[in-house]
This record gives sequence, structure tokens and C-alpha cells, in this order.
Amino acid sequence: MKKYLTIACSAIAPFFWGQVGIGTSSVNPNIILQVESIPYSGSTSNGGILFPRIALTAANIFAPVTGTPVTGLMVYNTSTSGTGINAVTPGLYFWDNTKSLWYRMAQKDADDTALFSNQDINTDLNDGVNYADLFANIRFNNDTALYEKVNNTTLKINEVGYYKVILNLDLTNRDGTNDNFGIKILVNDTPNIVTDQFYIPGRGTENASVGKSVVYYIPINTAGSTLRFQAYEIDPGTEVYFKNSNTSTVSIQRLR
Repeated sequence: MKKYLTIACSAIAPFFWGQVGIGTSSVNPNIILQVESIPYSGSTSNGGILFPRIALTAANIFAPVTGTPVTGLMVYNTSTSGTGINAVTPGLYFWDNTKSLWYRMAQKDADDTALFSNQDINTDLNDGVNYADLFANIRFNNDTALYEKVNNTTLKINEVGYYKVILNLDLTNRDGTNDNFGIKILVNDTPNIVTDQFYIPGRGTENASVGKSVVYYIPINTAGSTLRFQAYEIDPGTEVYFKNSNTSTVSIQRLR
């Protein structure tokens, strides 16, 4: 059973059974509701669907939408509001009851990702002063407005959100006996915002290769925050260097 409906008709009829077409009488048999944009009488303009426009206050607050929260409910948020990982910006959002969160509809796997790699192999990373030059080479950056390279050791992140950072490190020691050290992440030059740290067990061999891959999830609570990486000493006198140029990488992806 197929029905051809105008907008006025759909507004007054409370229930329809079967397939529904708006702007068309030829509804695809696999579709429940099909909307086609065709010029109305006397016009040459094509139109679209306008979702309810709501000024959300935060991703974890259902209000000002009222009623019982339902997974899949969609609105267009008109406000820039909230802080940290619960900040919202204008765009389409859907509600997820399992997480009690609004999620913004956006492509994250390509548009919000970047990959960088090192260059310098002659600077001791474990002297408590130097930062790792992990942003020296830009492999790709799909959003240069979001990820802004400040210099070879510093990346500026220009939107609040929750970010996935993957480190792949190709390192070496040069003192022959000790190579226990860690890597810390500094957000706005503050290392205690992200407390995840790791060490690489000593090999006792000079110029030994030490590799490590690790994933961090980092909240960026202020737009324009800087991101840096630095070694921290576990064994006194340990010297840590990148073993080769362009073999240590950091990738970053905005999750929400």
C-alpha cells in the first residue's frame, strides 16, 4: 500500500500504515518513509528537512529537550556550550540512552585525524629539558584548523574534546648499561593532566633499540591547548635518543 502525501496532509493525519512518500508517489519498496525535494507550485527552489533546533547546554544533559529520553532522538544543536569532553557545538546530535550522552554526527576517521613523525636523532630526550620532536614531519593532517603545528616539538589543538593519541617510538640508549626511562604527555606544559606513563626495561647494551607502542586518551578542556612529549628519568644518567629519523610517530584523532 502506497500513499502520496503533501506536507499539509502529513501534518493532519496522525497515523499512516505502510509506506509513506513525501514529494513522490513512487516509494522504494525497501523504505518506510521517502522524502523527495521537488519545487512546489510556482517555484524553482528545492528544499530539505529541517530538524528541531535546540540550544543544548552539554553533551551529558538531556534538557532542554523534554520527555523520556529515547536512543536515536535527533536534534540540531544551535549553541556552543559546556566544557571539556561534554562541550557541544552547532550541528546534528543524537541521544544514546546507554551512555546518557548526546553524540554529534560527524565523520571522525578521516576529517579529524593527523599523523606526525620525528626528525632529530642527536638530542638527548631524557635530560629533563628537551621535548621530543615528534611533530617535525607532517605525514598528513586532515584538519589544519584543528591541529596546528607550532614547532617540531609542539602541537596546538584548537577545539575542546576527547582525543585518541597513538605513540610508536623507535628509541635507543647511549650509556651501555641503563635505559630505564618513561614518556610523559604534557598538556599546556602540565604533565599531571595525563598521568599515564611507562618505562622501557633496560637492555644493558649500548645503542640497543628500544621500541614501544602505546595508546592514550586525552581530554582537551581548553581550545588552543598545546601537546608535547618528554622523557622522564628512572635510571640516573640514562641518555635516550630517537634511533632513526622519521620512524617514531604520533597519530591523533578526535573522538568527540
